[in-house]
Order: sequence, then structure tokens, then C-alpha cells
Amino acid sequence: MIADLANVVAACGSAIAVVVTVVFALRQLRSAQTANQTLVAIELLTRDRSSDEFLRAEDFVLNELTVRHPPPHVSVSDLPAEARHHVVRLSLYYNGLGQMLAFAAVDPRLLVGTVSYRSRQAWRVLEPYILAERAQRGETYLSHFEHLVHMATHNPWAMAVRKFNLKRFGSYPAELGMNDGSTDESRRASSVVGQ
Repeated sequence: MIADLANVVAACGSAIAVVVTVVFALRQLRSAQTANQTLVAIELLTRDRSSDEFLRAEDFVLNELTVRHPPPHVSVSDLPAEARHHVVRLSLYYNGLGQMLAFAAVDPRLLVGTVSYRSRQAWRVLEPYILAERAQRGETYLSHFEHLVHMATHNPWAMAVRKFNLKRFGSYPAELGMNDGSTDESRRASSVVGQ
């Protein structure tokens, strides 16, 4: 009877050891996958965004597209080859980042904090062309790009700055219209308290 009890305890101990090993192995696998995906995101955010081709595409989309090919009712596939190349280059870049965001492959704060303004600018210009393309292809065309911009719009960088507790200077030139939310009087009061 004692031998049977010892065998049961040993079997339970072995089962617990196996479960713990599997849990830790899965955690390690997830960590490795996240690290790989983060490296891909950083590569996209740094190398691709600073390439000459990307910068030319962005400049064309933001400054020339609507002048040369005014919306509405012009789809991406209706654009001439050069314009379409720039639009697709920029759109697929942001769509790829949106896919990483949608599939939780990377920390959303990394993407939203890095591409928030630029992705919203691009979407503002490209939205009518994308919607015209969706009318032909279906509503999923570049939906991850839209998801990225939606997240960037509803999680503005100013809010992220506060969440990250990023350090900022106490004041800026008045003509910039930026400050840290405190007044000269409250800064003086806090310096008196600190003395």
C-alpha cells in the first residue's frame, strides 16, 4: 500500500514536471517568435522608411497625386503605371505594418508611436483611391492599412508620450504653442516645495 502510494506520488510529480516543462517551452517559443517579428518591424520601420524609393513614393503621394490624378472615382488600378507604383509602394508598406498590428506580432506602441503621423497623412490622401479600388475588388483591399491608421487616430502620440512617461522639457517657445501643461506659477511652487 505504501509502495502504491509512493508510485502515485511519483507519477503525479512526473506529470507536473512534464506540464511545467511544456508551459515553459511554449513561453520560450512565443518569446522567440515575438523577438523575430519585432526585428522584422524594426527593419521595416528603419531601413524601408528611409530608402530613397520610399521617400520618393511618399513625396509623390503627399504632394503630387491629387494634382495629377484628382479623386473621386479614380481607383488605384486606374492610375498610370508610375503613379500606381508610388501609391502601391506606400500603401503596402503601411498595410504590412497594419498586418503586424492586427496579428499582434509587434507591440502596438512601437508602431503607433513611430508611424502615427505619417500613416495618417498618407491615408488622408489615399483613402478616396483605396475606396474606389474597394468598389471594384471588395472591401478588404488594404484593410490592414486602414486598421493601422484607425489605431493611430484613436491612440494619438501625445497620449502615448504620457503613458510611456517620456521625459520632456518644461517649456517651448510660445510661438510653437506647446507646453507641458504646467504654468510658471505651478513650476515655481513645486521648486519651492522641493527646497
